[in-house]
Amino acid sequence: MNAEVILCVEILEKAIAFEEEGMAFFQQRAEKAPSVLERNLFTSLAKDEAGHKASLVRMRDDLQRENTIDVLPDVEDDHILNVRQIFEKSMDEVHDPYEYQNEELEILNGAMEVERRGYHLYNDAAKAMTSERAKAIFQGLAAEEQNHFSLLKNTYDYMADPEGFAGFDGNAMLDGG
Repeated sequence: MNAEVILCVEILEKAIAFEEEGMAFFQQRAEKAPSVLERNLFTSLAKDEAGHKASLVRMRDDLQRENTIDVLPDVEDDHILNVRQIFEKSMDEVHDPYEYQNEELEILNGAMEVERRGYHLYNDAAKAMTSERAKAIFQGLAAEEQNHFSLLKNTYDYMADPEGFAGFDGNAMLDGG
């Protein structure tokens, strides 16, 4: 195998394990969620992580079989979820925004940390690639983790201060930008 394929496969192995960890984390949180908002949010994120894992496994297997970066799929912008839509759908079923506990905010903090780690994993992977195709794959995955973080951050802000929540802004940035 050529060096970039080997590096890409190694990164994909780490990413698959990371997505499995995230999937388990969000599934557990969804099962134990005390509110409909959190249950919907975590269920949606668990499904996204499962989809990421399936895509990563396909990419890894294709790379190993074909030994070329050219088998990586093209990245399409429309695959990135609409986080505002997920947030608003979850909000439709919220009955009492004042029933949240500090423990729930800590769970959301933990979930944001999972997404932050994913963002950095994929962002660093993109920086390590020389192939534009491989770079685009990992940049796209970093963008999805950024969107998940934004969804969680807005949910946290709403739950922490429902009266002061100014609406979904979608602008929480993991890269400091």
